[in-house]
Amino acid sequence: MGRKPIYQEVYNQLRYQILSGEWTIGSMLPPERKLSSQLGVSRNTVVKAFDELQAEGFIESRMGSGRYVEPLPPERSLGRINWQEVSQLSALQTTPCNMAEMLNKPVLSPELINFAHGDGGKHTWNFSQFAEYVKRAAEKPHSYYFHTISGYLPLREWIVKQMGVSQIHSPDQVMITSGSQEALFFIATLLAKPGDTIATEMPTYFGSLQLFQSLGLRIIPLPMDKDGMKVDVLEGVLARYRPKFVYTVPTFHNPTGVTLSLARRKRLVALSEQYRIPIIEDDAYRHLHMGKEPPPPLKSFDDSGNIIYVNTFSKILFPGLRIGWIAASRPFIQMCSRMKELSITTNTLGQIAIADFLMEQNIEKHLAKVRTIYRTQSQAMQKHLVRMKPLGVHFEPTSGGFYYWVSLPEGMNARELMQRCHQRGLSIVSGDMFLLREAIQPYVRLCYSHETEEEIARGMEIMDELLREGKEREV
Repeated sequence: MGRKPIYQEVYNQLRYQILSGEWTIGSMLPPERKLSSQLGVSRNTVVKAFDELQAEGFIESRMGSGRYVEPLPPERSLGRINWQEVSQLSALQTTPCNMAEMLNKPVLSPELINFAHGDGGKHTWNFSQFAEYVKRAAEKPHSYYFHTISGYLPLREWIVKQMGVSQIHSPDQVMITSGSQEALFFIATLLAKPGDTIATEMPTYFGSLQLFQSLGLRIIPLPMDKDGMKVDVLEGVLARYRPKFVYTVPTFHNPTGVTLSLARRKRLVALSEQYRIPIIEDDAYRHLHMGKEPPPPLKSFDDSGNIIYVNTFSKILFPGLRIGWIAASRPFIQMCSRMKELSITTNTLGQIAIADFLMEQNIEKHLAKVRTIYRTQSQAMQKHLVRMKPLGVHFEPTSGGFYYWVSLPEGMNARELMQRCHQRGLSIVSGDMFLLREAIQPYVRLCYSHETEEEIARGMEIMDELLREGKEREV
């Protein structure tokens, strides 16, 4: 393959800086001459890259003022039957199927070494004894009938007690959902309509991106650093654009693994109160720390009821259970319950099985075991990542969650590497799945929780071989 034109390389670099939030919405781009000097290319090259970015709607040129980063419009739907006229569901848009792509590969090809799925490995099920609680629930006649729309009361009572925050003190403030994805759907649908603007750190959980884009929402990306979302940048966005809500994964963030600092948590909540803007706190990884516990949830600092808390049993137990929850003010939970009526209720048998498991104090024993296993697995993967550093690989050690966010050697295409890994029997995820659009970018996400140490070693050896082959091709 021949080398891409220089302007294309510049275009890809600038596009990534916008998609990742490094160049924030509304910010002014450097002048052509200055940028051409910084990048060591001609002014015409920069102009051509600017023209492509403007044609795609990433930037806008203002006469006598310069070029500015623009909020991206929702992705266009494909030309086909106008289902909006038929069904009236005008909020739905056609979006990429990253969720299906990631979930299907290891399921349809179980021989693949799985660094893609963001969940606990099947080996954690073996010692959980959870199957006994499913059998026990199956023997209870009320497991086969509806319970309240908000969910099985003993389970909601346990959640209130487990959360341990004064803001959530009644089961009336909790609603059980079919996983956190349904929770996000309810919340986003209630808070925003097609064409509205929202804000989220970038990169971010691709399931949320696909959901928000399918609802026709404009998404403002917020940059991150080692302390999480850059809250100072968010303040400017709130003042100028007034997004309908802010979505964040503040603890062991997916995909970067970063945790929002205590100071930034308090500032984020203060901004929510100052601008009266809801914050969706997705806290799925909180209990998967490997040592020191993370800072308290945003909800614990919430004096105004602006923080809508979302969590799930998919990460600490098993993803196929599809049971999560929303914890928020009573008025908001009542609104969510009205939406939940559309699907009637969440799986009753699963709720009862989980409630029995939790109320017999099994969760702490289970978490103690999985934390030890995940620590061992993460160390096994990190050992190989350290050996790859001479090849140009960069990463940050993890302190919880499931992931390493790995920067590849300069010039290596993450999507091409993902495809080559798949051909060799390894499933990984390209970093652009966590951005607003497909992009040439340098990251991959590796999940260490799914495979045994032996399989992790095999998978990392495949990746090492492919990185070395890529280096040889450059020479």
